[in-house]
Amino acid sequence: MPTLEAHVDTPRAARYVEQLTSHFAHQPGGMKVLAGAPGELLVDLGGGTWSTRATQDKLILHVEAEDPDHLRDLTTHVAERIEQIGRRDNLQVHWQDQA
Repeated sequence: MPTLEAHVDTPRAARYVEQLTSHFAHQPGGMKVLAGAPGELLVDLGGGTWSTRATQDKLILHVEAEDPDHLRDLTTHVAERIEQIGRRDNLQVHWQDQA
């Protein structure tokens, strides 16, 4: 399954995971939380999954999808969401191939 990963530098990583967990509790756009724990989140994006994990100084984002085209669409959406909620901290998502 095609995957991409990004490491986003921020000392507030745990706070962002908490904010995302709260957001996904409402199942926006049919997205569902599959698993959650302090500092971790796994979301069903429909045709793919997105996991987020907080370390002390970064968010680790991991997206898997059924095919490369869908992966590109999902990672674009995830990056936009992270950059939107992290705009005050100027968060930037840069994906790395996990092949």
